[in-house]
Amino acid sequence: MNQVTFLISGFCLLVILVGASNAVERQFTCKGQMIDPSGEPKSPVEISFSLGEKSKIGLKTTGDKSLASHIVSNNKIQLKFATKEFVGEFFHYTGDLFLIYPSGQLARLTCSHT
Repeated sequence: MNQVTFLISGFCLLVILVGASNAVERQFTCKGQMIDPSGEPKSPVEISFSLGEKSKIGLKTTGDKSLASHIVSNNKIQLKFATKEFVGEFFHYTGDLFLIYPSGQLARLTCSHT
């Protein structure tokens, strides 16, 4: 009986720890450049974002300007989100972030976990 209680307690603790780790907010800092249609790098771009719950993303640009955004899709490979200014595609495995602007401009950034 004690072994069963011990196993159930261990399982419950494992479930609680996994749930708590999923609720932790992950923060990223991203730096890169706008890319000219000719392929030449242009002006630098910096963005930071945090991922909390599945449907929440906090996004800030240079100068700590917050942008309203919403997640379009999120899976193991790619997080896609949208703002009024651009659509963002973040690749979890590589840390690459692409910002696609309606004007046709593109920014490529490399993100690091902070």
